Amino acid sequence: MSNRKKVTVALGILILVAIVGGSVQAAAREKEAKALTLAECLELAAKNNPQLKLAAVALDQAKLGLRETKSEVRKLEDLEQEAESGALSPPDQLPPGLAELWGLVMGMLAPPSDLETEFFKEHGVWAAQQQVALAQAGYDLADEGVRLAVLSAYYDLLQAEADLKTAIRAEKEATEARRVAAAQLEVGLIASAQDLAAQTGLAQARAGRLGAESVYEAKRLALLKEVGLDLDTEVALEPVTEPQVEFDLEQVVQAAIESSIDIKGAQFQHDLAQKKFELTAKRYPAITYKYRGAEYEYLQAQIKLLDTRVKVETKVRSSYNMYLAAKEQLMPAQRAVQQAEEDLRAIKAKLTLGAATGLDLLTAERAVAQAYSTLYAGQKNYVLAIASLEAAEKGLTGGQVGGGELTDARP
Repeated sequence: MSNRKKVTVALGILILVAIVGGSVQAAAREKEAKALTLAECLELAAKNNPQLKLAAVALDQAKLGLRETKSEVRKLEDLEQEAESGALSPPDQLPPGLAELWGLVMGMLAPPSDLETEFFKEHGVWAAQQQVALAQAGYDLADEGVRLAVLSAYYDLLQAEADLKTAIRAEKEATEARRVAAAQLEVGLIASAQDLAAQTGLAQARAGRLGAESVYEAKRLALLKEVGLDLDTEVALEPVTEPQVEFDLEQVVQAAIESSIDIKGAQFQHDLAQKKFELTAKRYPAITYKYRGAEYEYLQAQIKLLDTRVKVETKVRSSYNMYLAAKEQLMPAQRAVQQAEEDLRAIKAKLTLGAATGLDLLTAERAVAQAYSTLYAGQKNYVLAIASLEAAEKGLTGGQVGGGELTDARP
C-alpha cells in the first residue's frame, strides 16, 4: 500500500472515530440526569397530572347534569300546568277517528305518574345539586391526592436509589472477596469449599444488584408518570429535610369527620335512600315488594354511612400512630447515617496507613448506603403520615381523586 493510501485510510479512521465519539458524547448529554427537588416535582404534577384534569371533567359533568335536571323538571311542571288548565283539551268537532288519535297522543305527552318520576320531580334538583357539591369537593381535594402520590413516589425513588447503591457495593465487596479467596486457594491457604462459597456469594450479590436495578427503574417510571415527564428522563433527586409538625389527634379526627368527602358521599346516598323510602311509604303499604325494597335500601345506606364514619376515624388514628412511630424512628436512623459515615472516614484513614484493606473500604461504603436506605424509608413514613393527617383535615381520607360517588337522579 502506498504512503498516500495509508494516509487516506488513517484520516478516514480518525474521521470515523471523531463521528462515533461525537455521537456517543451527544447521547451521553441527552441522557444526562435531570436534577429534581421535591418542590419541583409537586409543581410539575400540578401542571401535568391527569387526575387533576379528570377531577375538572367530573365537576363539569356534574354541573351539566344539574342544568339538564332543572330543564327536565321544568318540562314536567309545564306539562302538568297545561293539563290542569285544559290547554291539552281536543278542539271541538273532531272526527271520531281523529278524536281517538288525539286522546292517544295526549296520553303519551302527559307526564307519567309513576314513583320514579314523582321522586325526580320533587327531589331531582336537590340530588343534582348534591352531586355538584361532591364533584366540587373532589376537585378541591384532587391536588391533595396528587400531592400524596408524588410524595410517596419521590421517597420511593430515593430509597430505591440507596438500595441500588447498597447492592452495587455489595457486588463489589463480593467480587473482592472472591478475588481474595481465589488467591488464597492458589497458595493453599483455604479449601476449595471456601472458594465455592465466595463464588456463591458473588452470584447472589449480582442477582441482588439486578433486582435493585429493576426496582429502581420501576420507581423512576412511577415518579415520572406522576409528574408528567417523559418516561426516558433520567433523574437525580435532592434529599429532603423532613418538616416539623405537631398534631392534636382529637381535633384532626373531628375535622376529618366534618369535611371527609367519603362521609359526604355516604351521607348523600343515605339522604337519597331516605327520601325514596318516605315517598314509597306514602304510596305503598308495608306488605308490598316496593315498600320492602325501599326500606332495605334505606337501612343499607344507614349502615354504610356509619361504617364510613368508623373507617374515616380509624384511618386518621392509624395515620397518627404511624406519625408518632415514624417520628421516633427518625433520630436513630439519622444517627446511624452519621455513624456509618464516620466509620467510612476511619477506614479511609486506615487504608492510607496500610491498616485496612480494599474489602474493608467496600464494606464501609455499603454500610453507608444501607444506612441512607433506612433513613429514606423512615422519612417516607414520617412525611406521608404528616401529609395524610393534613389531607384528612381538608376532607381526603379515602385516597380517591376526582369527586365522590355520583348517582343519576333523572328517570
